[in-house]
Amino acid sequence: MSRLLRFEWRRMRSLRSSRAVVAAVVAFALLADLTAAGRPLDAEGAVFHLVQRDLAVRWLAAAAIGAQGFGDDFRHGTIRPTLLAFPRRGRLLAGRAVAAALAGTAVALLASAASLPLLLALTRRDGRLLADPRLWRSLALGAATAGLVAALAVGLAALTRGAGLTVVLVALWAGLLEPLAVAVLGGGAAALLPFLSMLQLAAWSGDALGVGAAGPLSAAVFPLCLAAVLAAAAVALARRDPTAP
Repeated sequence: MSRLLRFEWRRMRSLRSSRAVVAAVVAFALLADLTAAGRPLDAEGAVFHLVQRDLAVRWLAAAAIGAQGFGDDFRHGTIRPTLLAFPRRGRLLAGRAVAAALAGTAVALLASAASLPLLLALTRRDGRLLADPRLWRSLALGAATAGLVAALAVGLAALTRGAGLTVVLVALWAGLLEPLAVAVLGGGAAALLPFLSMLQLAAWSGDALGVGAAGPLSAAVFPLCLAAVLAAAAVALARRDPTAP
């Protein structure tokens, strides 16, 4: 597994698209910080600017990072040499999911780390802001959600055999289908939907949507969904000829 993780790290680091995604996420955070210039800032406001405000962007970036492995392999026909190097397909899937999760988490943390000093310099901050544990809790959870989305994208890319389609599916799932489900079923459904439950968990009060706080099962919803997608991807990789169109 360590050999596979090193391989994935070198692969992701060598791609121009990966570097462009990281630069775009950090640039977006820094530019968005300018809107807070001169305003008072407490811990709740910091959570909004450092976590909630950019979370959708970070999820899409994480999805792009996670989708590249299998997406590029199937697109460029490099899946055969990849499987020759790592013939155990289940381990290849697991290793890529772990590597993508670490990369997605790291990108979110990097964006927050770059944004925080600028935000503190531009605003009139509360002196107790950095001592509030809820700020650090939200930062950690927000970064973890990006890692989970990246791992999900690995599974979706193995199923769809495409990086672009995977990112589109994540965008539609999180940005259209789940809000539509809440509109139809009511606010209580948010705590049982993968992306919205993560959004609530990372929020300051657990109620990012004004539809109630995260439920007792909210923390398990996305991991269970992730496990189901990866299980389906493992079956697909095992049963289908990966070199077939």
